[in-house]
Amino acid sequence: MPITLHKIARAICGMLLISIGSGAAHSQSNSTVVGARLYVQFCAGCHGVDGNGADKASALAANPEVMNRTDTELLRIVRDGTPNGMPPFAQIGDANIAAVVHFLRSLQESEVSGGTGPPGLATGNAAAGEALFFGKAQCSACHMMRGKGGFIAQNLTTYAHNRSADTILQAIIAPDSPLLPSSRVVNVSTKQGQTLTGVLRNEDNFNLALQTEDGRYHFLSRDELTNISYTNHSLMPHDYGSRLTSKDLYDIVSFLIASGKRPPANAEPDR
Repeated sequence: MPITLHKIARAICGMLLISIGSGAAHSQSNSTVVGARLYVQFCAGCHGVDGNGADKASALAANPEVMNRTDTELLRIVRDGTPNGMPPFAQIGDANIAAVVHFLRSLQESEVSGGTGPPGLATGNAAAGEALFFGKAQCSACHMMRGKGGFIAQNLTTYAHNRSADTILQAIIAPDSPLLPSSRVVNVSTKQGQTLTGVLRNEDNFNLALQTEDGRYHFLSRDELTNISYTNHSLMPHDYGSRLTSKDLYDIVSFLIASGKRPPANAEPDR
């Protein structure tokens, strides 16, 4: 059963409503919000933003094996990792691990209840997401939206019209899963002493085409180069899961979805 951002928001809002008038419950709600942010940052890339699994790892929200474990057992698993390939997260600290487990329990409760619970933020705020897109998040430095913004990365005007909120959020917090060859960043040095960093657009045995962040294309002969360094990442920032709050992320996703539903008549095609 998909829960995506709606159930995550409901789980958070439910804890916020419970917290009214109670100091202990208020502390619990803070734990849920912190846990949600940490889960998006460290767990969603493998287990899915809704806890229902992804390509890299199994479901957590509706998995009886996980649901039947005690909090102490889950704390140990997150801290120490598993022999099956889950990495340890001891570096984030026991308090943060406890917050992640607390948030996971809220996802499980939402799954068991069929998603019913206190009404809350069904979606983010698209207007706030637009301000973030063109402001603090700096998405428009690379991405075009309705004729405004950069053009080194994909035009996002109609990006969300056939994508789920879950998929969009994962693309933001785990941009290189997978890394597309056409998005790989390459560093090159020329015999003239010039250093260039940009997106690898094309290459063969003799030539290389590089597009730098200013939008310029550089067509280089391999004979001109003294060094070529291939990275394992794109230009997309990798710290949105920690740099932006959960609300910021929901707002940006909502803005992209709203824009995808009502693209302008002169929208440029996706690149």
